[in-house]
Amino acid sequence: TAAEQAREIITAQIAPVPAPIVSPVPPGTTLRAVFIADGGTAYVDLSREVTAAHPGGTVDELLTVYAIVDALTVNLPAITAVQVLVDGKEVDTLAGHVDLRRPLARNLAWVE
Repeated sequence: TAAEQAREIITAQIAPVPAPIVSPVPPGTTLRAVFIADGGTAYVDLSREVTAAHPGGTVDELLTVYAIVDALTVNLPAITAVQVLVDGKEVDTLAGHVDLRRPLARNLAWVE
């Protein structure tokens, strides 16, 4: 299903990476749940480490958020937007810069 595929994609996105590669997702972050609502919005529930271990900064936060949003919206046509949750709750932001109070659509400006 699209939800199972989304789980696999996010699991790969948050997995540790070998040096010298740097992941945009803070280490220790785990996927708690993912589900897709009618209308194509995916809800991705991440562990608190995504905020607690985040280095901060606008660019770093944008890269973290859109690594998740774009991975799902580009690879799964059934997903049109992504709402990021932390420990099962809606959050305003991960590190003070990107508004996460609503689902986010694809933004390929952060992909090279």
